[in-house]
Amino acid sequence: MSKNKNYKIIVISSKGGVGKSTISMQLIVPYLYERSGNNAVSFYEFDDENSDSLSYGASILTKRDVVEVDSGILKEDLTGILSKNENACLDIGGNKTTTMVLNALDESGMIHFIDLAVIPLLDGEQDGVNATVIYTMLKDMRPNLKFIFVLNRAKNSRYVRYQFDNFFGDARGILSDTQAIKNYLFLGDSLSYIAMLDDDIIKFSRRFGLTIYEIAKMKKDFVGLLKLNKKEFSREEEIKVISFKNYVQKASKSYFKDVLEPSFLKLNQIMESENDNKKS
Repeated sequence: MSKNKNYKIIVISSKGGVGKSTISMQLIVPYLYERSGNNAVSFYEFDDENSDSLSYGASILTKRDVVEVDSGILKEDLTGILSKNENACLDIGGNKTTTMVLNALDESGMIHFIDLAVIPLLDGEQDGVNATVIYTMLKDMRPNLKFIFVLNRAKNSRYVRYQFDNFFGDARGILSDTQAIKNYLFLGDSLSYIAMLDDDIIKFSRRFGLTIYEIAKMKKDFVGLLKLNKKEFSREEEIKVISFKNYVQKASKSYFKDVLEPSFLKLNQIMESENDNKKS
């Protein structure tokens, strides 16, 4: 992936509660930030009802903006955003917001300025149905658009195929796999997906107002701090706080190594792949 090129990535699902903002801030934003040489990423939140990105208020990875979907000038807003020379992540709210943004992208022609569509889903049957609908709608607008699905809150990377039957089909051979996404969608030789493992560190990082990526990159020695000051701590609570911070840092480093780094490589593969751009 060229570090001189700016990318526009859209995170979209018509279903609420699938973790669009978590995936945007914990995966897509750090990816764009690192690949652009640690430059802040423009983050656009299209949601008139929720502002989940506020949970990451201490993060330095983004320049955040909320786009009013019911403003009456959504097409003009999208044109202005997508024509900028910047790396950007567009977090699209669910329900009617999804429909309004998709219509505006299609009517304005700005769908052709999107470099990648990210579709999050959980392991429920309805998630698979909604993901298929969104994928089909976007492909109808632009057949060569690049996609990746993010299987959110995966319990275990080894058994992800068993958890997400709606995505892969029944790996146990017990149930019918006719509703599996793989039977409806053609994404080349294999389905393009990332398994975003569920972990308490996602919740804890938000409490600090930071991303896992940022905590993993911190140059702080909490163990050294404990050792250096253990005789001076007058309260047990102080020791517990430093110990907890040490745990959060170690867990963040592990999550970055085991989940985020491989996911960044997968995103690179997709972004660098040839996808018949001449037909766009």
